[in-house]
Amino acid sequence: MISGRFHALLITMIVILAGCSAQQKQTPSQATTSSSTNTSEKIQQDNPGFLVGKNFALLEAREYPWSTLGRLNVAGRHFCNGTMVSSRKLLAPASCLYDLIENRWFQPKEMVFVAGYQRDDSTISSVVKSYQISQGFTPANKSLKSLLNNWALIELNNPLGNYTGWAGVTSQTHPNDLIIEAGYRRGWEHIQALFPFCNQNTARSTSCPSRNEGPLNRFSITDQGLVLAPSNVIADQTYQSWNLSPHPAAPQKSPYITSQPQNSVQRLLVDLKYLETNTSDVSKALLQAQQDLNIPPTEEADSTTLYHLLKRLNALYNGKPAS
Repeated sequence: MISGRFHALLITMIVILAGCSAQQKQTPSQATTSSSTNTSEKIQQDNPGFLVGKNFALLEAREYPWSTLGRLNVAGRHFCNGTMVSSRKLLAPASCLYDLIENRWFQPKEMVFVAGYQRDDSTISSVVKSYQISQGFTPANKSLKSLLNNWALIELNNPLGNYTGWAGVTSQTHPNDLIIEAGYRRGWEHIQALFPFCNQNTARSTSCPSRNEGPLNRFSITDQGLVLAPSNVIADQTYQSWNLSPHPAAPQKSPYITSQPQNSVQRLLVDLKYLETNTSDVSKALLQAQQDLNIPPTEEADSTTLYHLLKRLNALYNGKPAS
């Protein structure tokens, strides 16, 4: 006779196997939705601070400047990270727009960009109108020239940047710049991840995302917002012909986006010991932090405060994961 304990174990294994079988029948995006969303929400409930796993953070995509980031969904097959750089234009990898199986470029109507994407919320979205490929990029060519020109300038039907703001773009960084990597990665396709210690002075193996999780964009964060500062530098000719600007812009009044990074600032205050929990007196903690950081005591969780709090966090951990 099978014991009650063994019988329960057998039923559990059957249920697990049945669940795995059911997931295999779903598309990759469907299979990831519930798992990544539930896990990320649990982590944020367990840890009211900014850092998760000691070297990265999960972001609220519906607040500036993270709202300038989004997902370019291509023909229902895959997605890649995109960054708004003007009211109607974004930058994304050119390789994302080419179908290696059918040896063709995807048509604009096959692509949709979702800005500020968070947990299946695609409210701020637009079909692609047209795009340009950086001169020198050749699909399936792994040469250095092709890799360095792996950029596409994409124009949208709708001016999403008016609602989300946009990032600046630069081809130069400086040693004291606060460099981060952020975006959507494999296994966390429905929530933005930020690696705040992934800068020029740290070891990629400990502070940056692994490449098998998909490439994230590199940014320099300033007191005004994000500036796209890609490792594969955009060629000067392309930068000029596409009329890219180094200056970020905050969103205009929008019903969709919080114009200030309140969620991020509040959670950073927890990690930096200004708040015991994120339900404490936020105004008092914010004012104290602004005074300590020698920035205007506005008591507002603005981009300037976010920038200085992230600098303090980097200094605290010296660009290394917390021990």
